[in-house]
Amino acid sequence: MSLKLNFMKKAPLIMLLLAGVASCAAVNPLDKVRQELNAAEVCCMGYEQFNFKPLDFRETERIIINRESPVFQFDTGKSYFKAFRLPAAGKSYSIIVGSYFAEQVTRSGTSFVFSPVVMFLDADYRVTRKVDKGFAAVVEAGNSMNNAKLEARIAMSPRAADERYMVIYTTTALLNQTTTLRVYKYARWGTIEDNYPVPNAPTGELNVSLVPERS
Repeated sequence: MSLKLNFMKKAPLIMLLLAGVASCAAVNPLDKVRQELNAAEVCCMGYEQFNFKPLDFRETERIIINRESPVFQFDTGKSYFKAFRLPAAGKSYSIIVGSYFAEQVTRSGTSFVFSPVVMFLDADYRVTRKVDKGFAAVVEAGNSMNNAKLEARIAMSPRAADERYMVIYTTTALLNQTTTLRVYKYARWGTIEDNYPVPNAPTGELNVSLVPERS
């Protein structure tokens, strides 16, 4: 009788502890990254104050977007970003933007990807266009998430708008979504398709390359 009464007295405390453990287990590791973004100070009041890094045709630019990156309050929400100055080109070319899926980068093994928006500005820092569609999940050899990336090829024409600058960032709407990665694996009985819903994150690893069009 006394044991039962003692247990009944402690039951609320036990339930509270179990609820605390469950809530800790349910915490999304990316929440901390998003909180850091929300708390970060913006770098600039306008696009003209961005630090634009020159791009050229000679090499692929590796980009790390993290809490050390500048932050701006875009009209689609707060975001880390990278800004570039485009080369003067007399012929058409393409810009290839790739964003890599990250696998098991946290203690919990959570995967994520930076879902980019590519914005172009003219010489007066006015927006000429935004590219946020057309990014396809590409899986390279190895059939692993570590070899997968979101990639888009953006056509650039000297006859188009006067596009001098490029900014890569993401949006609040994208951060509240996931990206589906389709991985095709080979088995003795054929090809198996696995679909992975991967959270979009404020940070990530990307690359950018400029490719001249063949004449």
